[in-house]
Amino acid sequence: MINSQRKKEIIEYLSDTDYRTLKDIADKFAISMNTARRDINELAEENLVKKFYGGVSLARKKDSTFQSRIASHIEEKQRIAKYAAALVNDNDLLYIDSGSTTSLLTDYLHRDFHLTIVTNNIYVITKVIEVVNWDLIVVGSRLKHSSCSLINVYDWDYLNSLNVNKAFLATTGLTIQGGATNPDNAETIIKTSMMKRSQENFLLTDSSKFDRTSLRTFANIEDFDKIITSGTVPKHFVEYCAAGSTQLIIA
Repeated sequence: MINSQRKKEIIEYLSDTDYRTLKDIADKFAISMNTARRDINELAEENLVKKFYGGVSLARKKDSTFQSRIASHIEEKQRIAKYAAALVNDNDLLYIDSGSTTSLLTDYLHRDFHLTIVTNNIYVITKVIEVVNWDLIVVGSRLKHSSCSLINVYDWDYLNSLNVNKAFLATTGLTIQGGATNPDNAETIIKTSMMKRSQENFLLTDSSKFDRTSLRTFANIEDFDKIITSGTVPKHFVEYCAAGSTQLIIA
C-alpha cells in the first residue's frame, strides 16, 4: 500500500501542472518505476488521479473553476500582466492566448489605445467588448471549460491569414529540453499557428511552471523574444536565457 505521506506529496506534486510522467514521479520521490506505477494505480482507484499513456494528471473536480486558477499565484500573475501590458502600443495588433496569466493582460491595457485583439480566451473576450476602442477577432468554435477557451478552428485558412505584431502566450509547463508545453492538442495548434503569424512572441508564465512539463510542446524557448515571469526562477533557466537570444524578464 502507498505510504500516506508520499500519497499526499504526490498529489501536491501534481497540483500545479497538467501532466507528469512516471519517470518524473520516480525521480522526484527516489522510488523505482514499478513503485511509482503501483502508487499511481492506487491513487487512480481512489479517483484522485487520471492515468495517461506513460503519465498521470490530477483528477480535477468538476466544480473547479477558471477563477480558481487565476487566483493561484495571483500576485505574480498580476506583476507579469502589468509588465506585458507596458509593451503594447497604440494601434497594435495583438494575439492574447488562453491561460490564467494572459487573461489578466487586458486589465492593464490602455483603454484609450486603438487595438485589434485576436483571442480564443473567453475571459479576454468579455473584457474586450467593454472597450469601444478595441476591435475583437475571435478564433475557435467549441468551449473548453477548464481553460475558459475556445478551441476547434474550422477555417484554418482564415486563421493562417491573420497577422499580429505581438503575441502573448501562456504555458502549463516550461523546461529547457521540452520548451513550452500544453496538454490539449487543439489549443496547441492555435498557439503554434498564431506564433507563426506574429512579429514578436512573449511567454507569460508564473514561477510554478518552471521545470514542469505537459503532453505537447508548442514552442522552444528560443521561439520567444521574451519570457516574462515573476518570483524565483531556477538558476539554470537564467543561465540558459542569458546565453541565448531569449530575454528573461523577472517582473
